Amino acid sequence: MRRRRASVRVLALVAAAAVVLVVAGAWVVLGSDGAARSPRVTGAVERLPPAFAPDAAQDAVGPLPAPAGASHVDLAQPSLMPFLHIKRGPKAGLAFDLASGKVLWRLHATAVRPIASLTKLMTALLAVERFGPRQLVRIPRAADQVGGSRMGGLKPGRHVRADVLLKGLLISSANNAAEALAVTGAGSERAWVGLMNKRAQLLGLRCTHYVDPHGLDPRNRSCAADLAVLAMHAMNEPRIAAIARRRYARVWPGSGRKLTLRTTNHLLRDHYPGAIGLKTGFTNPAGFCLVAIVQRGERRVGIVLLGSKDSFADARRIAREAARVGALPAAV
Repeated sequence: MRRRRASVRVLALVAAAAVVLVVAGAWVVLGSDGAARSPRVTGAVERLPPAFAPDAAQDAVGPLPAPAGASHVDLAQPSLMPFLHIKRGPKAGLAFDLASGKVLWRLHATAVRPIASLTKLMTALLAVERFGPRQLVRIPRAADQVGGSRMGGLKPGRHVRADVLLKGLLISSANNAAEALAVTGAGSERAWVGLMNKRAQLLGLRCTHYVDPHGLDPRNRSCAADLAVLAMHAMNEPRIAAIARRRYARVWPGSGRKLTLRTTNHLLRDHYPGAIGLKTGFTNPAGFCLVAIVQRGERRVGIVLLGSKDSFADARRIAREAARVGALPAAV
């Protein structure tokens, strides 16, 4: 009787269409003939891991879409303004057309330099893909310990909407907002920086390396060519583009009174014709750094400046020359 029951069990197993086993972390599929086969994998896409917040809804996660215009700058072609020389100008820079990637002007475009708060552009890109705009971010104790530029109201333990932190990050260049997004988004600053460097690698940014989410450390480094690509992706993200063009914003940091955030971008403050972003930066090792976007009519020009003494004056000079050669409509 026992032998008969055992035989029935064996027949039932053999008659099964397929058996799926997990062996040493890999899926193995057994067909009805008992032979091992590899499963079919279609449309596999490498994705960054989900945010470190399993109890919070992830409204915006996943890989970044390709930019609507160009996705790289063409350094192999001659620039449109090789004659432009800026006296006492930046250490490195690049001006480019966002739609075509054509280089208008360049100066040591692949020289690797410290980038100060331009680091926050990558933090912003990761944040918009990992946090929905109304998603609450718990302010960690680490955010209260970061120096440099800060936004008020970010007390440890308080919950603040992600887009409030993005506004602090991009408008007033708040280091504590960057730290809060990083620690909540990945569990630690170190893990977030790992994601930043992985995203840089996936975007083909060969000059770029990050060591923190805000740019205080001079070991955050990139080059003008890489930052141009980063700017293309940033301007393709509606949440970033909408925030970065604002001269100020009134925000509520989760408790108490509303705060007024004012832009660090003097092109926006001064209502420079066509200025719509994007990010400023300064530390003593990096000098004044800027990624500026100027749009007039249907034309959009990006200007990256590193190690400048007056980045806003340099950007105005470059935009003026771009208009003179027809790459940008003249200011009205």
